[in-house]
Amino acid sequence: MFGSGILDVAIGLMVVYLFLSLICSVITEWISKRLEMRSKNLEEGIRSLLNDPEGNGYSMRFFEHPLIRGIAQNGRRPSYIPSRLFALALMDLIAPSDPGKGSRTINDLRQCASTLPEGLRTTVSTLLDDAEDSLKKARENFERWFDDGMERVSGWYKRKAQKIIFACALVATLALNADTISVTQTLFRDPTMRAGLVAAAQEIAKVPVSDTSQEPQKRITLISEEMKRLQFPLGWTKKSLEVFNSFWQILSKAVGLFLTALAVSLGAPFWFEMLNKFINLRSAGRKPEKAAAGEAKTG
Repeated sequence: MFGSGILDVAIGLMVVYLFLSLICSVITEWISKRLEMRSKNLEEGIRSLLNDPEGNGYSMRFFEHPLIRGIAQNGRRPSYIPSRLFALALMDLIAPSDPGKGSRTINDLRQCASTLPEGLRTTVSTLLDDAEDSLKKARENFERWFDDGMERVSGWYKRKAQKIIFACALVATLALNADTISVTQTLFRDPTMRAGLVAAAQEIAKVPVSDTSQEPQKRITLISEEMKRLQFPLGWTKKSLEVFNSFWQILSKAVGLFLTALAVSLGAPFWFEMLNKFINLRSAGRKPEKAAAGEAKTG
């Protein structure tokens, strides 16, 4: 019984973390779109690949290529470029196709590559040498080179997004007075509150994982409605402000708020996965009602 209670407290705490993480996730995505973070990171990555830090050389010509302009929206830089499209556009920039001369050959690429700026020339020549006499292999080499570069770009984006998420987590935690220590104490004291959040967690787990923008809103709404029904103590009240009368209470509040912000910054996917694991653990540890009743009779 005691172990089950602790498990339920942990699940309830995870529901709170997931709720705040989802809010931060939605805000971060909105900020990312407003600041065009993905497209700017991609452009920065292309500049790095093409050894054009100022963006006024080959990278500018690359983004002006019809294949790349075709996937841009409203004159903005694209936020995603398929590796095959990158390779085809770059090969056409290096050795522009000429209908009068027939199909482009790898020797055409080698010859034209010698006129490229030094840093880019070295990279392109190495990729072409590795392809030997195969134009297809040359294209595949360009694709792999691009994919490797995009892994770094993805890392740049994640680090920037993580900073925004942590800032959102701090603001949301402070605004809602989501103190880990206080929430844990509430869940230990109130079995009704605990049971309600566990029930909400089981419903959250049923919401299918998808890439649609509606998924976070569904979970936010579900948790929010359950918290309202349970009158979960989030937010600042006259009573909660009394903690500022004591140094130790202020310290406890600061630690509790920081722990929440730190947990929330781990992100919604992390807490959704953890929540599912704990729900499965709880279900596995609970005996079926019929079996439990049978044991009671025989005892």
